[in-house]
Amino acid sequence: MKLFQYDHCPFCVRADMVAKYKQVNFESVYLLNDDANSCIDRVGKKMVPILEIDGQSMGESLDIAHRLDELGKVDKVIVGGGDADRFTQPLMTANRAIFSLLFPRAVQLGLPEFATESAIEFYRANKEQMIECSFEQALQDSEQHIAVVEAALSSVPALTKPSECDNQISWDDVMIFPMLRNLTMVKGLTFPTHVIEYVNEVADLTGVMLYTDRAV
Repeated sequence: MKLFQYDHCPFCVRADMVAKYKQVNFESVYLLNDDANSCIDRVGKKMVPILEIDGQSMGESLDIAHRLDELGKVDKVIVGGGDADRFTQPLMTANRAIFSLLFPRAVQLGLPEFATESAIEFYRANKEQMIECSFEQALQDSEQHIAVVEAALSSVPALTKPSECDNQISWDDVMIFPMLRNLTMVKGLTFPTHVIEYVNEVADLTGVMLYTDRAV
């Protein structure tokens, strides 16, 4: 069983965290960001994550996460969700600032999907269009973007930590954690105490590495 993904992709983290939490035996395959063919050959378009199992490939992160839940250990329960929007909506209002912080930093962390210059340039060309400025300009404006994101984080409601739920994750965590995890790549960004405690607990329980030690 193979899980094709990018390290920085929050949709990929949904699948990755479920696979690791459920102790599924799988191989992580990190594609180069400009490798469209590997995706198209499997699911007909450039997208990740992709789960390859028994000669069949499937896309869509939540479909993959639910399939991995079925395949994993039954005692590793993922509890119900349905309330994730209440926590993610404050962050969605700061999307422009978040993207301006994350996109130029992602290529500086030594991630496998950016192992070649062509992969970096492919990513840069696409993401600079999204934020409507160069990566250099986005980095230069980091202070103002950090202020916007910190304000958004301060309005995130109290999160239920796994330690408050029998050391189990929920389907809400599958939606919330990947967004917060990526923000750990931003040096100088201050998280509210309840948010960083939540992030650390979910990371420990799912085996998903944070970016704190190499933040830019």
